[in-house]
Amino acid sequence: MSNQQSDIKAQVGETAGKVWQELSSAGPQTLAQLKKKFNGDSELLNLAVGWLARENKVDITPEKKTLRVQVRGA
Repeated sequence: MSNQQSDIKAQVGETAGKVWQELSSAGPQTLAQLKKKFNGDSELLNLAVGWLARENKVDITPEKKTLRVQVRGA
């Protein structure tokens, strides 16, 4: 794995941790709400939410024109 790949993977993992902490403390939020809180980096945010979803840490449900994300079991 190249340094660039490991840097990206580390950024995604770090962002996933921050997203999980935000959802744990503030409750369910839409992707748009999360994007505002994470400085608008939607690509990194989407990767982080996908990581959390793959690890069964969050539930994602459709809501109007977006998705609502919440800590699994909350």
